[in-house]
Amino acid sequence: MKAIVRNVISACFISTFALFGVLGKKQAKIQAPTHHQTAKPLIAEVQKENLTCLGVALLTWTLCIWRCAVLYKRMSDEREYQRRFNDYMRASAFNRHFY
Repeated sequence: MKAIVRNVISACFISTFALFGVLGKKQAKIQAPTHHQTAKPLIAEVQKENLTCLGVALLTWTLCIWRCAVLYKRMSDEREYQRRFNDYMRASAFNRHFY
């Protein structure tokens, strides 16, 4: 359970910085030069950076959810194994005692 909590906290941390990157770019004024043709590549570059930051945030949460599912399945399998082992030990102790 601790691993799942650590995974979610790290995903929050990484995606927060990625989203701050997007918000920081939106607040910055783009200094457009006097030539209109050179302003478009600057805007396209900012859009690429924004999409990269959003992609990082989305990828972080996707990997977090995948990893949490793997960890949860592993914990569930371990609980099932422990339950079966306990049932077997209870039954074998009962049989040794009464037979």
